[in-house]
Amino acid sequence: MSDETANIRKLAIAAYNLAFELVVEGDQAQLLEGLEQAATSLNLWRKVGTDQNVSIGLWLYSRALAKAGAQALSIEAAAEAVRLAKLDGTDWLIASGYEGLARATQGTASFEANWALAAAAIDAIADVQDRALIATQFADLA
Repeated sequence: MSDETANIRKLAIAAYNLAFELVVEGDQAQLLEGLEQAATSLNLWRKVGTDQNVSIGLWLYSRALAKAGAQALSIEAAAEAVRLAKLDGTDWLIASGYEGLARATQGTASFEANWALAAAAIDAIADVQDRALIATQFADLA
Protein backbone atom coordinates (compact mmCIF):
# COMPACT_ATOMS: atom_id res chain seq x y z
CA MET A 1 0.00 0.00 0.00
CA SER A 2 1.42 3.37 -0.98
CA ASP A 3 1.87 6.16 1.55
CA GLU A 4 -0.79 8.18 -0.26
CA THR A 5 -3.31 5.33 -0.04
CA ALA A 6 -2.48 4.80 3.64
CA ASN A 7 -3.00 8.50 4.33
CA ILE A 8 -6.34 8.54 2.51
CA ARG A 9 -7.44 5.48 4.51
CA LYS A 10 -6.51 7.25 7.77
CA LEU A 11 -8.50 10.31 6.73
CA ALA A 12 -11.49 8.13 5.75
CA ILE A 13 -11.43 6.40 9.14
CA ALA A 14 -11.15 9.67 11.04
CA ALA A 15 -14.00 11.26 9.07
CA TYR A 16 -16.17 8.16 9.59
CA ASN A 17 -15.54 8.06 13.33
CA LEU A 18 -16.36 11.75 13.71
CA ALA A 19 -19.46 11.38 11.52
CA PHE A 20 -20.66 8.42 13.58
CA GLU A 21 -20.26 10.42 16.77
CA LEU A 22 -22.12 13.41 15.34
CA VAL A 23 -24.88 11.55 13.47
CA VAL A 24 -25.62 8.56 15.69
CA GLU A 25 -24.67 9.88 19.10
CA GLY A 26 -25.00 13.64 18.54
CA ASP A 27 -27.94 15.99 18.46
CA GLN A 28 -29.70 17.84 15.64
CA ALA A 29 -27.34 20.84 16.01
CA GLN A 30 -24.41 18.59 15.02
CA LEU A 31 -26.15 16.99 12.07
CA LEU A 32 -24.83 19.22 9.28
CA GLU A 33 -21.24 18.57 10.28
CA GLY A 34 -22.03 14.88 10.68
CA LEU A 35 -23.51 14.74 7.19
CA GLU A 36 -20.45 16.51 5.79
CA GLN A 37 -18.10 14.09 7.55
CA ALA A 38 -20.10 11.05 6.41
CA ALA A 39 -19.93 12.29 2.81
CA THR A 40 -16.21 12.97 3.14
CA SER A 41 -15.51 9.50 4.51
CA LEU A 42 -17.61 7.86 1.80
CA ASN A 43 -15.85 9.83 -0.93
CA LEU A 44 -12.44 8.81 0.42
CA TRP A 45 -13.43 5.15 0.72
CA ARG A 46 -14.62 5.20 -2.89
CA LYS A 47 -11.04 6.13 -3.84
CA VAL A 48 -9.13 3.55 -1.79
CA GLY A 49 -11.58 1.16 -0.14
CA THR A 50 -13.12 -2.22 -0.73
CA ASP A 51 -16.80 -2.96 -1.31
CA GLN A 52 -17.02 -3.50 2.45
CA ASN A 53 -15.55 -0.06 3.22
CA VAL A 54 -17.88 1.66 0.76
CA SER A 55 -20.91 -0.27 2.02
CA ILE A 56 -20.16 0.81 5.59
CA GLY A 57 -19.68 4.39 4.42
CA LEU A 58 -22.99 4.30 2.58
CA TRP A 59 -24.71 2.91 5.70
CA LEU A 60 -23.63 5.93 7.76
CA TYR A 61 -24.28 8.39 4.93
CA SER A 62 -27.79 6.96 4.55
CA ARG A 63 -28.37 7.31 8.28
CA ALA A 64 -27.23 10.95 8.16
CA LEU A 65 -29.48 11.66 5.18
CA ALA A 66 -32.46 10.05 6.93
CA LYS A 67 -31.86 12.10 10.05
CA ALA A 68 -31.66 15.23 7.88
CA GLY A 69 -35.02 14.44 6.25
CA ALA A 70 -33.66 13.49 2.83
CA GLN A 71 -35.50 10.18 2.73
CA ALA A 72 -35.31 9.46 -1.00
CA LEU A 73 -31.53 9.92 -1.00
CA SER A 74 -31.25 7.93 2.22
CA ILE A 75 -33.09 5.01 0.62
CA GLU A 76 -30.88 5.20 -2.47
CA ALA A 77 -27.70 5.15 -0.36
CA ALA A 78 -28.99 2.30 1.82
CA ALA A 79 -29.98 0.21 -1.21
CA GLU A 80 -26.47 0.66 -2.63
CA ALA A 81 -25.00 -0.34 0.74
CA VAL A 82 -27.03 -3.57 0.60
CA ARG A 83 -25.94 -4.25 -3.00
CA LEU A 84 -22.26 -3.87 -2.09
CA ALA A 85 -22.69 -5.88 1.12
CA LYS A 86 -24.11 -8.76 -0.92
CA LEU A 87 -21.11 -8.56 -3.29
CA ASP A 88 -18.83 -8.70 -0.25
CA GLY A 89 -20.84 -11.60 1.20
CA THR A 90 -20.11 -10.96 4.89
CA ASP A 91 -23.15 -11.86 6.99
CA TRP A 92 -22.94 -8.97 9.47
CA LEU A 93 -22.38 -6.47 6.66
CA ILE A 94 -25.48 -7.68 4.81
CA ALA A 95 -27.52 -7.46 8.02
CA SER A 96 -26.18 -3.97 8.70
CA GLY A 97 -27.12 -2.91 5.19
CA TYR A 98 -30.67 -4.18 5.64
CA GLU A 99 -30.84 -2.42 9.03
CA GLY A 100 -29.92 0.80 7.21
CA LEU A 101 -32.51 0.17 4.52
CA ALA A 102 -35.20 -0.45 7.12
CA ARG A 103 -34.21 2.78 8.89
CA ALA A 104 -34.26 4.71 5.61
CA THR A 105 -37.74 3.44 4.71
CA GLN A 106 -39.39 4.27 8.04
CA GLY A 107 -42.81 5.71 7.36
CA THR A 108 -43.09 4.17 3.88
CA ALA A 109 -45.03 1.20 2.57
CA SER A 110 -41.80 -0.81 2.23
CA PHE A 111 -40.70 -0.40 5.86
CA GLU A 112 -42.32 -3.62 7.13
CA ALA A 113 -40.71 -5.72 4.38
CA ASN A 114 -37.29 -4.13 4.93
CA TRP A 115 -37.63 -4.53 8.69
CA ALA A 116 -38.35 -8.25 8.18
CA LEU A 117 -35.34 -8.62 5.85
CA ALA A 118 -33.12 -6.93 8.44
CA ALA A 119 -34.43 -9.10 11.28
CA ALA A 120 -33.86 -12.28 9.26
CA ALA A 121 -30.36 -11.18 8.21
CA ILE A 122 -29.46 -10.40 11.82
CA ASP A 123 -30.69 -13.82 12.94
CA ALA A 124 -28.44 -15.38 10.27
CA ILE A 125 -25.21 -13.78 11.54
CA ALA A 126 -22.96 -16.65 12.62
CA ASP A 127 -20.78 -14.81 15.15
CA VAL A 128 -22.59 -14.07 18.41
CA GLN A 129 -20.75 -10.77 19.02
CA ASP A 130 -21.38 -9.52 15.48
CA ARG A 131 -25.06 -10.47 15.81
CA ALA A 132 -25.34 -8.62 19.14
CA LEU A 133 -23.74 -5.46 17.69
CA ILE A 134 -26.04 -5.28 14.67
CA ALA A 135 -29.06 -6.19 16.81
CA THR A 136 -28.22 -3.23 19.06
CA GLN A 137 -28.24 -0.89 16.06
CA PHE A 138 -31.56 -2.40 14.99
CA ALA A 139 -33.22 -2.30 18.44
CA ASP A 140 -34.62 1.23 18.17
CA LEU A 141 -36.51 0.31 14.99
CA ALA A 142 -38.54 -2.47 16.60
